[in-house]
Amino acid sequence: MKIVLDHYDYNILELLNDNARLSYAEIGRLIGLSQSAAKERVISLVDRGVIKKFGIEVDYSLIGYSLPVLIHLKFRNDDFKIFLNQLQQFPEITSCKRVTGEYCLVAEAVLKDNSHLEHLIDRLIRYGIPSTAIRLSEVGMPNFFTLHKSKLKKS
Repeated sequence: MKIVLDHYDYNILELLNDNARLSYAEIGRLIGLSQSAAKERVISLVDRGVIKKFGIEVDYSLIGYSLPVLIHLKFRNDDFKIFLNQLQQFPEITSCKRVTGEYCLVAEAVLKDNSHLEHLIDRLIRYGIPSTAIRLSEVGMPNFFTLHKSKLKKS
């Protein structure tokens, strides 16, 4: 079911996407609504499932995990299902997505160093064929809601 959002909703999503800790008062002030109206709209976005969760972004390098890695995994037969059932055995994997194409899964991991990467690869080989790439940097992407909001104004 497609949910229709208005410009206030997009403004709220844009703000929360950049800083999920904003108060209702601050959101209201920034988009021209009262604190209570901003709160009602945020709650409505949550209740309708548009906002799934509020989260944090961790700088893993500050806690000793300075090697961010992308892992592409190919599997043989049912090894895919076995791996998914064992995913909790890989705490260094921070996200895992099922994809189409040459690989079955793309995962992100944070590791301490190259030795840690080698150890992770050795553990992954039991389940499938890993291909890894070290992430050099994050590319700054524009906020999805900022771009969508500008299209909304043109409509």
